[in-house]
Amino acid sequence: MQSQKKPSSNKPLISNSDWSSEIFSYLEESLAGRKIHTALFDFDNTLVRGDFGEEVMCELLLAGVPWIQSLTPFFPEAAISEKMEILRKTDTQSFMDEVWKYYESKIEKEGLEAGYRWSTWIFSGRSTKELQNTANLVWEKNQKDTSPKAVQAFHPMLELVKELEKAGTKIWIVTASPEPVIQMVSERWGIPKENVLGMRLIEKNGILSHELIEPFTYGIGKVKLLNLANGNQGYDLAFGDSENDFPMLSHVRSKGIFLDRGKKAPPPGVFVQSVKNWKTVPL
Repeated sequence: MQSQKKPSSNKPLISNSDWSSEIFSYLEESLAGRKIHTALFDFDNTLVRGDFGEEVMCELLLAGVPWIQSLTPFFPEAAISEKMEILRKTDTQSFMDEVWKYYESKIEKEGLEAGYRWSTWIFSGRSTKELQNTANLVWEKNQKDTSPKAVQAFHPMLELVKELEKAGTKIWIVTASPEPVIQMVSERWGIPKENVLGMRLIEKNGILSHELIEPFTYGIGKVKLLNLANGNQGYDLAFGDSENDFPMLSHVRSKGIFLDRGKKAPPPGVFVQSVKNWKTVPL
């Protein structure tokens, strides 16, 4: 009598302990049925714990951004501009702290998008390659860091991205961080550099300026740039963690998943997933 083979293992494709039961069921069913053709991921605080873009900003500010000739265009108040010029040459830690205070004050008064747009100057003044070298240095430093604040990949996200790739899903990263910075690390998830959409700065004679190429990847700008990049084909799944991601989470064909870090409540109809107990891995 011919023995009958048992069906292959029913082991879940992703770890069910990492996700709410509702989200786990949705993801497992979608992965098994290859229902997700296109997926979007924010980067900072979504694919990784922490904010990689901000870590790169800190590195640049701690260097005193000596490649930027004058800070006057970014600090129109003469007294503040003069103070910043002195600090960046004498005390870069205080310079960084003061820039952050100014940045946070701008966000408080004018909103998050205005703050993001203002901060573009911090990434300017050098070539794309030089910016990427700094990004690589910052990334490697964080991968060796064993503290709970180190910017490292969320293990559940790494696992999910791998399963989506196996299912034939086209994956995009859509971020407000500078595009070249995130392109430096995207391939560690198996996501090609050309599938990274982020803040794009106008180059002048090979040097990055503080001027943006529109649409800027903030809010609805994330959706607009994705539509330009994929020919208005839409997308099935989106992940994000902040108000910047709300339009991206809402314009999805199937489901938006909001990673809850105790910030603002997401739009209606979006799944909410706590990241409180998520583990991270160096990449």
